[in-house]
Amino acid sequence: MGVINPMLQHDESEWSTDKSTPIDRGRRGHSKMLWALVLILGAALGGLAYYGYRMAKTQDVQIAQLFGSQGTLTTLGQRADAVENKLQGLAGDWQGMAQRMTKLEGRVTADAQQTRKYAETLTQQLHQQITAEIDARTSPLDARLRQMESEEANQRAQVAQLQANDANLKQEIAGVRDDNGRAISGMRAQEEDNARDVGALSQKLDRQRIDFEMAKGESKELAPGVDLRIRGMNPAYQRYHGSIFLLQDHRTVWLKDQSVNEPVRIFHKDGGEPYELVVTDVTKKAVAGYLLAPVKPETATASAALTGRQAAGVTSVTQ
Repeated sequence: MGVINPMLQHDESEWSTDKSTPIDRGRRGHSKMLWALVLILGAALGGLAYYGYRMAKTQDVQIAQLFGSQGTLTTLGQRADAVENKLQGLAGDWQGMAQRMTKLEGRVTADAQQTRKYAETLTQQLHQQITAEIDARTSPLDARLRQMESEEANQRAQVAQLQANDANLKQEIAGVRDDNGRAISGMRAQEEDNARDVGALSQKLDRQRIDFEMAKGESKELAPGVDLRIRGMNPAYQRYHGSIFLLQDHRTVWLKDQSVNEPVRIFHKDGGEPYELVVTDVTKKAVAGYLLAPVKPETATASAALTGRQAAGVTSVTQ
């Protein structure tokens, strides 16, 4: 469709003699604008009518559907009522649960307080019991400790007294040693005299004297069939022990804790004169003494001579 420019287009009326006035042209322009507005309003009313028709039709369909599903609405209402009842029941249950929880919290609090009080009571009782047991156990120990301290003080006093008397004891021991030395010298002299007397007496009694000097553990045949063995000696107390074996009887005579100058007589089972053993001295190294053995009458003279020679030898050794 082409567009006509009024400036270039010339109508035949313009060249005619009947020309319109400017007022007529203004009225015509105004009427055109009115018609244009009318057309626009009409179009708008038509559009609104069409839109209203469409909306009314749609609403009618929805209303029809709404009234057609009345049973569904009833069911939904019943369900909503049931849900509301359940919600009310749950609300009531929540209230009951809250009350129960409140009661339970109260009970728990009361039980906790009671348990705490009971635990504190038990702790106090246990502490008292332990304290009493400790006191009961430590009381004898304290008494024993005091007794030991007292005994220790007494021992210290005794030690001090002993230390004070030590010098006097040393002097007394030195004096006792001197006295013992003199006494031992006198005893040796007396032993020599006794040896000589016994030698003379053995000659009178037809006995042979056999002198000996033996160390610890030594064994020696003093006479035919008579073996002497020294097993131990105590020089401080002048004692000894050992054994004598008699070959004729096949037996052993034990010498237990014998003293010096104490004769020991030994008999054979078949009778006869006894043997007599005498130890005259006990030292740290050896034991000295003699054995008196019975002799036959024909050998009395020879045995007496032998005894005299042995006594002389012992005397020279002692000196």
